[in-house]
Amino acid sequence: MFKWIISLIFIFTLSIGINNELLFASTKTTLAFSNVELDKLKNVSDFKLLVPSYSVQSYKLEIKEPYPLVLSQSVSKVILYFFDESGQTYLFGIEEHKAVGHKINRVVTNIDVRNQISTTRTIVEDFKFNERGEKININGIEGRFEAWANHTPGGYLRWVQNGTFIEIDSGDLTKEEMVELAKSMKMNTWLN
Repeated sequence: MFKWIISLIFIFTLSIGINNELLFASTKTTLAFSNVELDKLKNVSDFKLLVPSYSVQSYKLEIKEPYPLVLSQSVSKVILYFFDESGQTYLFGIEEHKAVGHKINRVVTNIDVRNQISTTRTIVEDFKFNERGEKININGIEGRFEAWANHTPGGYLRWVQNGTFIEIDSGDLTKEEMVELAKSMKMNTWLN
């Protein structure tokens, strides 16, 4: 029993410092080697997909969600991951979906320690914009910025543009760099 508790504490301690996004980075994704994949993705999205026109040509891009990418099906949410030139260092991610009418699945797990039972259920809810954080002006649109708790660069920057909810996360870019990236988001251009 003592070894089990020590193992549990070790696993919990180890997982605290790891970003959840990086935990899932090892799952299979679609690499976007050209604008063709993104152009096709724009055509099947049920929202207006916006991409940075900010110069990100030296970055490697992964289409994290949807996976698998099936271009004959409508897409309701897109997650793009941007890495450095080597493809090893995560720089920032962009999540997008409809701002109104988008459903999210929230997983709730209840743990009964006394009886050693856990139950998990999924609740489907309407998406609601989170208004926490510092107000940021993004081309005349009010956005919200939340810094990381440990005072490293970056955080979360979210806003609604052209009916699309957009959230950028980064632990590498500064708040100012994230705002510049957000200001460059466009519908019809990719990497100008």
